[in-house]
Amino acid sequence: DEAEGGSKYVPDAMSAEYSVQAIEAMLPTILAQDENRRSVQSEKAGSEIANMLTSYADVSGTSSAAQTSARNAAEQIKNVSGNSRQILEISHDLWTQYRKREGQPLDQFISRDAGIEVDESGPLDFLPCVSSKGDSACVIA
Repeated sequence: DEAEGGSKYVPDAMSAEYSVQAIEAMLPTILAQDENRRSVQSEKAGSEIANMLTSYADVSGTSSAAQTSARNAAEQIKNVSGNSRQILEISHDLWTQYRKREGQPLDQFISRDAGIEVDESGPLDFLPCVSSKGDSACVIA
């Protein structure tokens, strides 16, 4: 995967939970405003990040503490309007660049794939397999 320019990092539930709690703790700094400058970019960044946090909170298996942190952070970020929030804009820009570099879709935050389609004779043949058609193709549930 690294050879093709893909990420070497594998997301996991605890990393996501720590990340959302860190975002919530840093909100006073992230949302610090520049009284002298108005910015539509801050509103756009706030909207997209709030949507991502709300999507994360709705994922089944997310702990109640992480859901609470994500919803609280999303609500505070949604209320951003008018004045520029430079840290929020810079963070959003870096996140967007990362997603572009990794080839991630910019309109989707969390993969909703139900399983991975595999061949029973492939490298994942040791995993339990469910075939809806009765052939050798199956989905790892």
